[in-house]
Formats: sequence, structure tokens, C-alpha cells
Amino acid sequence: MKNKKQVITIILSVLITLAVALGILFGVKIYQDKQVEPGYSETQNPANQSAKDVTMIQLIAAPEKYDGQLVRVIGVGNLAFESNCISLSKEDLKYGVGHSIWIELGEKSISYEEAQKYNGEYVIIEGVFDKDDCGHLDMFCGSIKNISRYELWDVYKYYNPLDMYSITKNDDLTYTYTVVDKNDNVLFSKSNATHEPTVEQVNTYILGLKVQTGTGKSTNWAVYCDVENSKVSETFQYVLMAQGNYVIYANYENGEHSVIVQNIFDKSAYYKKHVLTDCSPVAADVVIGAKPNGAGIAVVTYLTGNDYTETELTIKFP
Repeated sequence: MKNKKQVITIILSVLITLAVALGILFGVKIYQDKQVEPGYSETQNPANQSAKDVTMIQLIAAPEKYDGQLVRVIGVGNLAFESNCISLSKEDLKYGVGHSIWIELGEKSISYEEAQKYNGEYVIIEGVFDKDDCGHLDMFCGSIKNISRYELWDVYKYYNPLDMYSITKNDDLTYTYTVVDKNDNVLFSKSNATHEPTVEQVNTYILGLKVQTGTGKSTNWAVYCDVENSKVSETFQYVLMAQGNYVIYANYENGEHSVIVQNIFDKSAYYKKHVLTDCSPVAADVVIGAKPNGAGIAVVTYLTGNDYTETELTIKFP
């Protein structure tokens, strides 16, 4: 009878662990779908998009595959004397069954005392994985060091930025459109507009509203809204594309054609003019398009010479 109870207990423990693991995998998938912006954010726990999304199971089962890599993982956090770790589940942390990884906070992370507030809760962390350092008394399945991000994991705090705008067609065939932030405060609103805007998600939290008021790229204008940080950009004309935190637009001034790349919300943070040479003799629509060619790279097409030859210019930006 005693052996039978032990077998039942073991089976239940395995089933609980599998259920928790599946839950974590589902949570990581949701997180990956939401986190697409390159680089660090401006929040206290910045998300580094060069980090590789992995699960606790992947790190434990194939540590050599991730050794020395910057990883992002979700598990149960614990910061205490000789037991700083992240565990696969709350049961693993409580009973110490070997599904835990040693952790070391880095300078860019929150303080040790702040992190302790999340002990026993699911957290998301980013740091460098070391398969050979198994922590205190070699009791852990490797370690994650120089942790730059350590925050409470709450799958319900994420939202879809594409739900943060509305467009209404009025009885007089004009349009009213509004963008709100995550707290439902109005960021941008326009009524009685003669053209319906197109909406694009530029990065994780930035929506772009573009309006075409005529023919050709020169009749484009756009406004960008950061629904997470409640920011609204200036109105850009002759917009070609936006990527990450940057907008690319064409400009014609003092007889000179150029393409400008700048930070969407802060011109002083990044602004660069690319002068176009041998442009065709037209005042507008010399630049006919732009397309991304990887992160931080855009290929701009413009017209050159009297025969209006389509010429490409590759532009690199942060």
C-alpha cells in the first residue's frame, strides 16, 4: 500500500511538472509574439531583442546549445542565501527536484532587494547562460549571469496595440479616427477627415497612421503614436517607410533632393540627411519608394537623369 501511494505521488508530480512546462511554453510564445522591437526599451527592465527566447526545459536538456549566449527565459525566481535560482515550476523550487538554474544579477538589472519581492513568483529574466558554472555546491543546471532584466511575468499585462485605434466613417462620408494609449487616454484624434488612414504597427508599441492625399509618394503624410509611453510624433510629409524607432521620408529644399532618416519622437536623438545626386528634372516624386532590407537597412528607389532611370540607394541606420 505504501509503495502504491508513492507511485501515485510520483505520477502526480510528473503530471504537474508537465502541465506547468506547457503553461510556460505557451507564455513564452505569447511574449515572443509581442516583443519585436530591436534594442533596449526605455523602461527600468529593458528588453534586449538580441536575447534568444528559450525555455527552462531547453536550457536543462541541451545546455551546450546555449552556452555563452544571451538568453531570455521564464521561470520561478528565488533570491536567497546560497539559493539564487530560477526554477521550472513552483513545485520544483519548493521540493528541489533538480530543475533549477543558478542566477546572478548584473548592473543593468533591478536591485537584489527589489528582485526578492518576486520570490516564488514567475519572472522573466535576460542574461548570459553558462553551462559549466552550476552555482552553490554544483547543485544547479548551469547558471545565468550578468542578468540585465529581472521582472515579474504577467502574461495578462500585454495587449495588442492594434486594438488601440478606431476609425469611423461618418454620414457625410468623412472619417473620424482616434488612437488611445494603454490607459485609454486619447493620443491623437481627427474628425471630418476626407481620407481614410491606413494603420501599421511599426514596432511593439508604435502605431503609424498614414494618409494618401493625392497620387505619388510626395502626397503621403503620417503620424506615429507610442501607445505604451503615451507619445505622439510630429506630422511627417513624403513618408517612405518606418522601421523600429525610425521614420524615413523624402525632402526637397533649396533645389536639393534628399532622403532623411530620423528618430520618430526625438530628432535630436538621430537625424541624418542623405543627399540624392543626378536627380531627374522634376520637382516632386523623384523618390518613388523604399523597402526594408533587414534590421537598420532600407533600399530607396529614386529617378535619375533625363531618362528617369530607377536608381537604388542603400541606407543604413541604427
